[in-house]
Amino acid sequence: MRNLYAHRYRLSTQGATKIVDENSKAIYLVVGNWGRHQDVLSVYAISGELLAQIKQRGFGIFPKFDLFLNDKKVGSLRRINFGNKDLILIKGLNWVVTGNIIKFVYRIYHKQTLIMSLQEVMLPSGKFLELAINNETNEPLCLSIVAILDYFASSSQKKRRAHYQFQVKYD
Repeated sequence: MRNLYAHRYRLSTQGATKIVDENSKAIYLVVGNWGRHQDVLSVYAISGELLAQIKQRGFGIFPKFDLFLNDKKVGSLRRINFGNKDLILIKGLNWVVTGNIIKFVYRIYHKQTLIMSLQEVMLPSGKFLELAINNETNEPLCLSIVAILDYFASSSQKKRRAHYQFQVKYD
């Protein structure tokens, strides 16, 4: 099992995010855009090889996403939200993602086998996501899924802030 680290909230923004290992060695580069129909996020090896992509397929309260590994569609992702709890079903891979969007603690399972665990950690250089992944071949897909989770968390945080914003109008 290898631990990977990504800056918190950077995966959900436009641009590129470097993914490093526990020795701060760059392993992957995650590049892409979110929020519009047909937006794509791509995971590259640090050598420049395209490994995985996740494409936004639909809008609404529970948008759909398709997962690609080596240019082949391997699954589709559907989110079900229960307040602070999340359940994400990934058809094709038969993976289930469970977690808490407030605490940002998630686990990915295939049947009863743990594929990945995710948590937010504080390091000297800021907030990071720590991914513990059981198999290196699963890393590109897991990074794609984590980018979606980060996007969901940042968008729900913006909505929570908007509910508690105090505005005074002077006429």
